[in-house]
Amino acid sequence: MEPAPSATPARSAAISDPSTLRTSRTSSPSGLRCAGAVDFTTRDAWRSALAELTAAERDAHLDLSELTFIDVHGTSILVEAASHSPQAPRIVLHRPPPMMLRILGVFWPSLHTIEVVHT
Repeated sequence: MEPAPSATPARSAAISDPSTLRTSRTSSPSGLRCAGAVDFTTRDAWRSALAELTAAERDAHLDLSELTFIDVHGTSILVEAASHSPQAPRIVLHRPPPMMLRILGVFWPSLHTIEVVHT
């Protein structure tokens, strides 16, 4: 017997799965747009994207308006990138999710290498 067809159509993970992390370059300001989730399945991609972004000798801009989830570990990777990058003076977060702001406020309340822009 063949298995019954699934009632749920297959989805492309790169396009519609909110548990994936998608990044794309932005030019004005120069940085990255991030969409999806930062969790245990996407941490390596998140770490790599941040390392590449902070390698330049300018502020690193992250558009996080489409980031649907980030856990404490994902936020700590961001803090590590901001704290240990000799090139990038600071990381500028554009429209970060409220959960990320709460995590930063609780665990790193006086971090000066990350700036938040809400517009």
